Amino acid sequence: MKVVAKYSLVLGCTLAAVLATFGFVRFRHERRELETDMRRDHTTILRVLQTSVGELWLDSAPPRATAETVALLQRSTLVASTSFEWHPELQSSAESQQVVEGYFVSTFPVAVHDQIVGSIVARESLATVDEQLRSHAWLDFAGIVVIVLLCLITARLMGGWLVGRPVEQLVEQARRIGRRDLDLAAPPPRNDELGDLATELHTAAQSLADSLDQVRHADRLATVGKLAAGIAHELGTPLSIVGGHAQMIAGSEVTGDAALASARAIDAEATRMSKIVRQLLDFARRKGPEGSSCDPNEVARRCTSLLGVMAERAHVTCEVREAPTARALIDEDSLQQVVTNLAVNAIQSMPDGGSLAIAISRARASRDGVAEPCIQIDVSDTGTGLPPEIEAHLFEPFVTTKAPGDGTGLGLAVVHGIVVDHRGWITVATGSTGTTFSIHLQEAT
Repeated sequence: MKVVAKYSLVLGCTLAAVLATFGFVRFRHERRELETDMRRDHTTILRVLQTSVGELWLDSAPPRATAETVALLQRSTLVASTSFEWHPELQSSAESQQVVEGYFVSTFPVAVHDQIVGSIVARESLATVDEQLRSHAWLDFAGIVVIVLLCLITARLMGGWLVGRPVEQLVEQARRIGRRDLDLAAPPPRNDELGDLATELHTAAQSLADSLDQVRHADRLATVGKLAAGIAHELGTPLSIVGGHAQMIAGSEVTGDAALASARAIDAEATRMSKIVRQLLDFARRKGPEGSSCDPNEVARRCTSLLGVMAERAHVTCEVREAPTARALIDEDSLQQVVTNLAVNAIQSMPDGGSLAIAISRARASRDGVAEPCIQIDVSDTGTGLPPEIEAHLFEPFVTTKAPGDGTGLGLAVVHGIVVDHRGWITVATGSTGTTFSIHLQEAT
């Protein structure tokens, strides 16, 4: 149940309870007032009848006085809503008024020469009073229902406007942040707690976007560090060649055509070294512009070339299976970071050597049960696979199978973030004979 509905329900129940309590108290108060009025009326009428009956007994003998008293009381009953009775057997001198079996009963004694000759008993049914009170109660109940319904409707409408809609917007923003869609519009100004929350959420999204960009760049530089040893070895040979030919030219050991050949050798090796350094600089560069596309075949070839020395030292053979006319909706640098990260992890998962395959294809893959056309890039190795306890948390930060000091566990989290940012997804298939990471990206049109 949503907050607005809960708030409306609590408000309605509280209001109903308050109004019902007030109605009950008012019902009891009205009944007491009606009984007080009835008591006052009985007292007034019985005082008059008490005097009249006393005079009859003074002027007549007991048998005749009794008959005249009964007749007087019968006439009084006809003109009043109360029945009056003569009870000569009631000789008590005390007046009493009480409720007996649904009747309000008043008993007033009649004294002649200080001797009680009987009592006048007045009986009035409380049914009329109860009917009147029930009528008031039903009116109160109907009023409570109308008031509660109006309050519920008002609370629902105002709550939806003041709370429900802003909360739904905050939930949608939180979902977008969960999907790593951090490009949130600035919230409209609100001078309340929800406005403060929306502002803080927008600020947090901006900070998170900056942090993710920094983490990705740091991961890229960390990968560059892993490649440094291989690149240094790769540069060592051409540097030796360049140095040797330069010394030969400087020492006049070669002249004429031989000196020209040495100069050409120096130029060729310098071009080779420049290409290697340019690959490193390209890899370390931040991602390209939003909405750009690239050829995944070219990126895969560049990655295997960049990782050639590392793969050779680990006795890993690399293979690229290209797809014709494939173009993915992702910038070249981001895709190179993704593929290189996965390839480095694959090489490190095969300490005894093996094979690494990067296959590019145009396919239809299922996401959330719906098949979509995409560019699929499979990075497969022949390693030992992933432990089940790691597989369930593979893309969470700081989760790694490497020994302490060999990895931070951020690489796959960064890879997952880059792919999701480009509206793609990753699937993993692992077993005892290897692992395949499948990257699914939108196809550029």
